[in-house]
Amino acid sequence: MIIEYPSYYEKFRCIGGRCPDTCCAGWEVDVDEASSAYYRSVEGSFGDTLRAHIREEDGDCFFPLTKEGRCPFLRKDLLCEMYIQLGEESLCQTCTEYPRYFMDVGNYEQIDMSLSCMELGRIFFTECARIEYIRSENEIPGEEISEEEQETLIEVLALRNRCIALLQDHDGAFLDAWQAVRALVADAQGLDPKEADAERSYLKEDFPALVECMKHLDSLRPEWDALVEDYEQKIADPHFLDALPLFMQAEAAQLDRWFTKLAVYFVYRYFIDTCIDGDIEIELCLVHRSLMMILFMLYSRWTGQQQLDVADIIDVAHLFSKEVEHDEGNVNLLKSI
Repeated sequence: MIIEYPSYYEKFRCIGGRCPDTCCAGWEVDVDEASSAYYRSVEGSFGDTLRAHIREEDGDCFFPLTKEGRCPFLRKDLLCEMYIQLGEESLCQTCTEYPRYFMDVGNYEQIDMSLSCMELGRIFFTECARIEYIRSENEIPGEEISEEEQETLIEVLALRNRCIALLQDHDGAFLDAWQAVRALVADAQGLDPKEADAERSYLKEDFPALVECMKHLDSLRPEWDALVEDYEQKIADPHFLDALPLFMQAEAAQLDRWFTKLAVYFVYRYFIDTCIDGDIEIELCLVHRSLMMILFMLYSRWTGQQQLDVADIIDVAHLFSKEVEHDEGNVNLLKSI
């Protein structure tokens, strides 16, 4: 199998209790079958604690959150009691893999990491001037796919790589680079780029429309509800967007830098979904909406601070990713044209 992953993948190390937003709160922990069997076999008082917390529903096992919205094994010092009691090898697949994700198509496996992890965000935005992609091979056979599916995979990966190269090699403003990416996608479909953009309805969505879309996302945690409520109130003010041109001008240099990296992240992560969805326009829509929502979130923050630094993009990207990228329904909503 061919394996591909970004260079920052090898830089990541979990910082545990020093993390500003623990991944052990805000969502239930799914427990894989092997881990479930192990937990049920652990002896002693801690084994009793494990069995008291594990739940099963429709054949799936999980640890439900406490009333404070935390994993039952998350201690006050933000360390994991299970890790301390039983060692790293005791952690279930969900805990071991996060923030990594894996996507397999045929004999190809794409690996990446999620910006919902703030430590990954710090590495991504501060330690990677340019994102390189590393390929390796192993002897594990991939799933058999048809010749047509293999050709589609090759074409999608080639287009994805061209788009990433264009974004990272472009010397101008990000919006110009993003327009060039859309032109590449249109050309790959045999379409005229200008006519294709004219038909892309999602390009016409303004910030009020995007806030309305945010309202329809399945909320994974109260913090997101509070954010969206704040955005609703702000966007209802007819003068709220008056300072947008000033924002774009004042923060132009770092916005171009941040959004180039974000576009590379989203293109790498989602263009491969074309092999399943069958239409790259769906993935392009998702990437565009994601970028514009993050831009609005930054603008909203800027109106209160009158400046931004790298901590802001790390935090905003993590808030967005945690809400959207870990919920298949939310991803599909942003894909809907």
